[in-house]
Order: sequence, then structure tokens, then C-alpha cells
Amino acid sequence: MDNEERSVIRAAITPSEVEGYDFSCVAVPVDNRQVKRSTKNNEYFYQVLRTARENVSTERMDSGLPLYDNHPENQGALNVLGISVGYDFTDQGIVMRMKFGARADENLKKDVASGIVKHVSIEGSVMDYGKIERNVGAIPVYYATMWEPESLSFATIPQDLGAQIDVKRALDAQLHKEESFIESLTKKF
Repeated sequence: MDNEERSVIRAAITPSEVEGYDFSCVAVPVDNRQVKRSTKNNEYFYQVLRTARENVSTERMDSGLPLYDNHPENQGALNVLGISVGYDFTDQGIVMRMKFGARADENLKKDVASGIVKHVSIEGSVMDYGKIERNVGAIPVYYATMWEPESLSFATIPQDLGAQIDVKRALDAQLHKEESFIESLTKKF
């Protein structure tokens, strides 16, 4: 799978005050400022995951998404701390209701209930970038018009500082190359 197709969006947690689930989380449609690399277009870009019903494949959500402590490579049953038990599409975004499993310890449950743990990551795959916004001197923004949530995690994906520096240099070169091309065109005319 191409690197640009794997995506993560953050969702704010709200502890539940009703029976049937332990907490809910809301994924909102924001530019999550994840820098991705498009091998197809040979450029870095920011992505926006839209959260309207028509932009989200719900097949996996219908059967329940697993909840992990982190984004493990081994996504077997032993690493599952809970499962999604329902979802709604609202004006805010996707609201997912979550239930803890037996492997979630009491301290984690208390941290979620008291608001110490405030976010989960929703990992999924992008199936289509329907719109790409380009402005001179700016990093392109790719809007996912169809994606599928696959799992949730309490841990955000760690960021490698060395990789960030390399990406920053590549972004600077990409933006400078764009500006140089436009300058060369204006000099010709």
C-alpha cells in the first residue's frame, strides 16, 4: 500500500454518563497537518480527512473497530483494549461510541473518565483524494473524499525528529523549485 493512503486523524474523548458504552470520541473534519508524500505526484502535501457520511466508508465501523493502546504492528486480539459499539454522523463530525474490553486496566479507565486521557487516533486508509488545492509558495492540500476508518488507538503515531528535518528540507526545496519556475516564466515575458 502506498504511504499516502495510510492516515490518522485525532478525535477528542468525552466520558460516557450512560450505560452501554464507556466513552465517545468525535473526529472533526480539520486539516490535521499531517505531512504526507505523494509518490504519484512526486511532492509532499497536507491532508484533510472529510468526515461527512458521503466521505467515509462505514463497512468496518458497522462491525466495530478495535481500540488499541498504540498502533501495534501486530493487531491481534491480545492487543485489543476495546471496541467501537456505534457511531453517528453529526454537524461536529463522526461521533464514535467505545466500550472497554477486559484487557483495559482500571487505571486507564479512570484516566479516560477523569479527562486525563483526552484523545484517540483513528487510523484508516484513503481511497480517493477528490480535490487537490494548490497555491504558489504553499504546500498543496489533498482532500480525502473517501476513506475508511480501521482502528483506534490511545497513542498518537510517534514522530521521528530526524525524519521531520528531512521532510522540512524537502518541503523548502519543493516550494523554492515552484517559485523559481514561476520567476523564470515571468522573466521570459
